[in-house]
Amino acid sequence: MSLRALQRQARDRGFTIGQLLENAREAKARELLTDPKLTIEAISTQLGYSDDRSFRRAFKRWTGHTPAEFRQRVI
Repeated sequence: MSLRALQRQARDRGFTIGQLLENAREAKARELLTDPKLTIEAISTQLGYSDDRSFRRAFKRWTGHTPAEFRQRVI
């Protein structure tokens, strides 16, 4: 699918490409945080963040909790 087609479909559904990316990152972060073998740094890299501080801030914005707090609740 072309970028333009994706933009049109997202717009028709009331989203932006940025919002879709954030939603996908959040869902993947929640999934990856259930694996205690993965470090926060490794997860942030897998999700495309340049440093783990950016990931921690984004995760707190999404959930209201730090990745470590989330991990304690689900594991």
